[in-house]
Amino acid sequence: MNQFKNAWNFYSSNWQYFALLAAPIFAIEIVTAHLIMPIVEVRIDNPQDMAEFIEANGSYLLLLTILGVIAGVSFIGGLIAGFDSKSSNYELDPMSALFKGFKKFFPLFGAYILSAIAVFFGLILLILPGVYVGARLALYPSYMMIENKGVMDSLKLSWEATDEHGGILFGLTLLFILITVVPALVFQLLLAPGLTQIIILAVIEYVVVVPWTFVYFSLYLSQRNQ
Repeated sequence: MNQFKNAWNFYSSNWQYFALLAAPIFAIEIVTAHLIMPIVEVRIDNPQDMAEFIEANGSYLLLLTILGVIAGVSFIGGLIAGFDSKSSNYELDPMSALFKGFKKFFPLFGAYILSAIAVFFGLILLILPGVYVGARLALYPSYMMIENKGVMDSLKLSWEATDEHGGILFGLTLLFILITVVPALVFQLLLAPGLTQIIILAVIEYVVVVPWTFVYFSLYLSQRNQ
């Protein structure tokens, strides 16, 4: 489990950097979740209330959804750019890293969609095959951001690079899923729905996602340096 320990050590040494990197998508998710919170209070058997809510807030939800997708995909690329700068000891501020991810938006988004489809078909079989497929394809952002590979090449290279490490990645991915889901469920039970709950759940998500992604990046580095 050295990969797991090393990922958290890396995060603890650089958490301020990655907090700034996550700030835009973090803020967008908070605002979006707060905006849709009234939907929980809308009665399912009263479609008129739902229609009125969507009519009043639909344009804001659409705008936030678009911004969220752009910021989320840029964040994935920005993480890799940030990891690379820290690992290679060159200066790259968080917003510059995020902008590098933004410039790769379309290939990153395309690869994300294809990998999500592959994971979906794995989930149809059973949940665990979906997790395994997702772990095997998770190196694609590194190939895109660092080696400038295309969508299909990045997915193919990720699958090939993880051939001998599928079992370890599968176990680590399951572990990170549990670390994310279990505390989130606990806080959902302990806290009433509201802004405080939304913020805490978002903090859990973005605290875990950095070391989680770093595990895949560190495997990419080890494969590249062989």
